[in-house]
Amino acid sequence: MIAHLFNAPLEESEPAVGVGTVGSSEAIMLAGLAFKRKWQNRMKNAGKSCDNPNIVTGANVQVCWEKFARYFEVELKEVKLSDGYYVLDPEKAVEMVDENTICVAAILGSTLNGEFEDVKRLNDLLIAKNSETGWETPIHVDAASGGFIAPFLYPELEWDFRLPLVKSINVSGHKYGLVYAGIGWVIWRSKEDLPDELIFHINYLGADQPTFTLNFSK
Repeated sequence: MIAHLFNAPLEESEPAVGVGTVGSSEAIMLAGLAFKRKWQNRMKNAGKSCDNPNIVTGANVQVCWEKFARYFEVELKEVKLSDGYYVLDPEKAVEMVDENTICVAAILGSTLNGEFEDVKRLNDLLIAKNSETGWETPIHVDAASGGFIAPFLYPELEWDFRLPLVKSINVSGHKYGLVYAGIGWVIWRSKEDLPDELIFHINYLGADQPTFTLNFSK
């Protein structure tokens, strides 16, 4: 349901790929791990070093992004905010992208003021840079606060999987109510965007259950 809401390019034969999480903090950790592993595999296949991954965000990101970077040894490159402009500047963000950037994170509903960042502009600028450099730098959208607002109030706004470089999106349920306490989700654009080696297959209750999670209490 959420993948369809976010316009994932799903065919009838292609099921949605995503997991329920403990809030958007765990969702962001999982999305970041998927980006890091995809980048590592790509660099290894090219015979290049994968020792210094980085992620580009605005300085307005929620603290869970800083936790991801510190816990999983990824350099956090923050775009500084300016007077009167309190969200990620797409031009400045793309300037900071290099070969070791695992993704650029945009926020749909900034922690500071609720503002939607310009994901469409970021996508277009990154497409141009990727075509020039041969890189494959993707985008993650932290839609924890805006993911269940934008599709209904601003259906024409392009911020989701309609943009080709958006590979994963997290969204909170607990910010809206009528859900289990603390629930969130992370959705991937396709199966290709979630490396198989991160998925575990368990058989506790008589059937195969694929799992990708940091919290095993559910």
